[in-house]
Amino acid sequence: MSTPTRVQRRAERLDDPRFERFRTLRARRLLVAALCGLLTVEAVLFLFIEASPVAVLIPLSLVIVAFVFCLGMLKASTRGIEELPADALDERQWQLRGEAYARAYRIGFGLLVLELAAVVAWRVLEWGTPGTGVLTAAVLLPFHVGLVLPTMVTAWSSRA
Repeated sequence: MSTPTRVQRRAERLDDPRFERFRTLRARRLLVAALCGLLTVEAVLFLFIEASPVAVLIPLSLVIVAFVFCLGMLKASTRGIEELPADALDERQWQLRGEAYARAYRIGFGLLVLELAAVVAWRVLEWGTPGTGVLTAAVLLPFHVGLVLPTMVTAWSSRA
């Protein structure tokens, strides 16, 4: 008997029946909403980081921990189809993954255009040099959104 590979163990963990309560459309969409809320709270906290870095550090740490747990539940709710390698997926999962990545690409591109428009508006309106918090948010939030967007799109889908 062969030992299961890391990919097989990960696929089994994500397909665990204990996560069934997170696999309903309503539960997945609530998790997506919670993740969006955590990203929003993170953005707001970055705005206050310049005024009081130490006071922002604790709530920001809690938001990041909640973000990781929420993302884990979200990945379990989709059985990890947006991240597992090809040999761990069946044909239907491959199709769902392709659709999710195509949709996530369009959404991500739209968000990038909005961010660039905000930068142009900032420069045109001559609001001056942005603070450290705005710059930190402008770098980290797109990174975080880029990490979770395929999972969020997969979870939001009624077919996942």
